[in-house]
Amino acid sequence: MKFVKYAFIATALLIIIIAVGFQVFFRMPIPKYTGTLELEGLIENVEVRTDEYGVPHIFAQNEHDLFFAQGYITARERMFQMDMTRLAGRGELSTLFGKATIDTDKFLKTVGFYRTAKREYENFSQEYKDIVIAYTNGVNAYIDSVKHLPREYAILKAKPEKWTVEDTVVPGILMAYSLSRAKKTDLILYHIAEATNNELLELITPSFPDFAPRVSGLDSLTGNSKMVRSFFNRFETGMNDLSMNELPHMPSEVAASNWMIFADSMTSTGAPIFTGSPDLEPKIPALFYLNRLSGGDIDIIGGSIPGMPGINVLGFNGNIATSTVNGRVDEMDYFIEKINPDNPNQYLTENGYKDFEIIEETLRIKKKTGIVEEKIKVKISRHGPIVSDVMSLAPDNCAMMWVGNDPVGIIPGTLELMKAKNFDEFRDALSLIKSPTLNIGYADIDGNIGYQYIASPPIRKKGNGTLPVPGWTGEYDWVGNIPFEKLPYDLNPKKGYLASFNNEPKRTDYHITNYYMFERAMRFEELVENLDNLTLEDARKLQLDNVSVVAERWVPIIIDSCKDTEELNDALALFEGWNFGMDRNSPAATLFSSFYYHMMGNTLRDDVGEEIWEEHLSGYYIVYVPDLLLTRIINDNENALYDDISTDDKTETRNDIIRKSMTDAVEELTARLGNDSNKWEWKKVHRMIFQHPMGGKLSFFNLKPIPTDGDGFTINAGMWDNKNTYEMISGGVIRIIVDFSDIEKSTIVSPPGQSGHYKSPHYDDMAELWANGSQIPMHFLSGKELPNLLILKKK
Repeated sequence: MKFVKYAFIATALLIIIIAVGFQVFFRMPIPKYTGTLELEGLIENVEVRTDEYGVPHIFAQNEHDLFFAQGYITARERMFQMDMTRLAGRGELSTLFGKATIDTDKFLKTVGFYRTAKREYENFSQEYKDIVIAYTNGVNAYIDSVKHLPREYAILKAKPEKWTVEDTVVPGILMAYSLSRAKKTDLILYHIAEATNNELLELITPSFPDFAPRVSGLDSLTGNSKMVRSFFNRFETGMNDLSMNELPHMPSEVAASNWMIFADSMTSTGAPIFTGSPDLEPKIPALFYLNRLSGGDIDIIGGSIPGMPGINVLGFNGNIATSTVNGRVDEMDYFIEKINPDNPNQYLTENGYKDFEIIEETLRIKKKTGIVEEKIKVKISRHGPIVSDVMSLAPDNCAMMWVGNDPVGIIPGTLELMKAKNFDEFRDALSLIKSPTLNIGYADIDGNIGYQYIASPPIRKKGNGTLPVPGWTGEYDWVGNIPFEKLPYDLNPKKGYLASFNNEPKRTDYHITNYYMFERAMRFEELVENLDNLTLEDARKLQLDNVSVVAERWVPIIIDSCKDTEELNDALALFEGWNFGMDRNSPAATLFSSFYYHMMGNTLRDDVGEEIWEEHLSGYYIVYVPDLLLTRIINDNENALYDDISTDDKTETRNDIIRKSMTDAVEELTARLGNDSNKWEWKKVHRMIFQHPMGGKLSFFNLKPIPTDGDGFTINAGMWDNKNTYEMISGGVIRIIVDFSDIEKSTIVSPPGQSGHYKSPHYDDMAELWANGSQIPMHFLSGKELPNLLILKKK
């Protein structure tokens, strides 16, 4: 008995020691927010005031120290995240993760993000180089002085290498690539075309519907949008599957962003109210880092990309507020090259064979014996790198031509944007940016509202870039880009408001893209008809609106089609009195989501094939394509697409497919959530997932799923994943509301938290707050009064 007693005590002590050790281990790198730190590289001392959520307000006496301090302060909270981004940019993830990321590194080396970053930096003026150098030195000040690195390094038995100027440039280029729609959609549509016919391809290929609202509305049409035909050509492909490389540690492009801006004539205060909500795939640490930068000619608060200087995604500088949505421009094409049968290092052009540019890249792979190197050769044609071996969806000998293969001006543009004081300066700053494709909303203290669309739409000799094309004829080549002066913009429209939901900004006389959205814009137009004397609280409610116009469109037809189907009566009862809100407590929201998912599949799966449907067309990335198609044929009960070609003895109608889809939904939800349909609340299946890069192996890094409202078609967007059905895959990863009548009422949020350190109080302290629709004070006027003061002292 004594032995058992002592063994129990020893076990209990061991558990306590392990638990305490676990806590100590993970708390060691958490930084302090008060006191004094001496840093070599500063010209003068810098004050850093930190609020209750870990948002730093950096006050410097000059711009060199400002960006040095930003690099240092960001690194001490986000070093591992920054390192993942720069290793992705370099194509060197395998230095940390070994053979698991070799294929990813081959892709990254082939596309050449780091090669572009080097050219980008070389093109900078000395002014911008100095800022990049200052930020880079600030990051290195952290690397050189830190005693306890982020725990991920200890677990991986690694440490960060010295930061370089190219490391500071490459995050913006990676972000630009991640926001490109065409990189994946063009290839998916190609394989749909292979599997079906031209008629179905024409129906499935997206284009902005005539019935949908544009940002500038009907009062500023400049002519009909140019519809350019796509041309399908069949090419050889050696692919074994339909998987697709995703860019690691950067967000997948998920469309759900918005900004809504109201002129003083529409508000109760007589001053503009500005809201912004860029929506992307959630990450932990948070995708963006909130900070205030004040020094020299700069004074701004907003969201930055960790590893890149300045405020990049949304912000307020005392004069103007800005926020971004994805412009969705098709600025990437795939060209299939014809190889010389006598010389694999040459490809055919209209003027004969031409040599590939061949670049030797080096893979660096972590093994037990250390880092080993492996050489690979990258072939580059006049259209770009050959990506067939690193993108499994690509046909053989496929070159990727992307605007971002050349310098794109992200850093100069965003740095100038931080200083802009009026609409002209706002546009001048944005004219420096060639990519990413964005629509940037604007409001200022003088009562002006507007926007500027930025992109570099290619001018093509032929076609619209939707599908891969022959590269050897020259007939589809680019001959330039639409100049900035011709891109859509607006200032002070008569209607008194502007709002963008990834929808078309204006009609143009040139082709921009096929990939606009429209559902959320339709909901906003419903709401704005009844808006008058808008208050700040009204603006907050608009950001959180979760009514689905898709459900509003379909539910009456569902009820009519299924009213005589007795076994569906209990389910149909959920729709009685429903306001079409995708509320987390609503069982009707769950039922409709399941129905609509099955309705899309039951309509299209037989036409495009099981593999293409399951792997791509049903996914969050491209779900707007079947939604647009169903919207176009909703009132045609006997449309041929509703017929299930796998049944020989019957020609199905829309109503048949509706009944089948409702039956499938009820069976699915009964099996998953039980027989009582009143307990099918949306919150049981629709939850935001914040996953850490190492969370697949070490799940404690991840947050517990958080129930949320909305879906992919609501203003308060919550796009869900078909692979983990209904789990939320995108949301407002950063939000802002600026009240120009009382700046101190302005708010901001970036879930799940500011810190990348597990066990930091700021690791996840904005997650639940965000899910419940709240934001935190911006403190733009009161930042100097925040009590947590850290002095960065020059050495």
